[in-house]
Amino acid sequence: MIRQIFAFLWRYCDLICFLAAIGFAVWGFFLINFVAGIFSVAVGLVAIGYLAEKAASLQ
Repeated sequence: MIRQIFAFLWRYCDLICFLAAIGFAVWGFFLINFVAGIFSVAVGLVAIGYLAEKAASLQ
């Protein structure tokens, strides 16, 4: 039972860390240049969309 709870929490912790990493990368690109920030938002959204589709197909 404890192992199942840990696996459940670990799955969401990984997702939160992934989203935070994309957020900080976008923030860093905006600090470099506005145009680079806009492109990084596009790449980040494409990555999140692709991974969401892969996760939906697994279930």
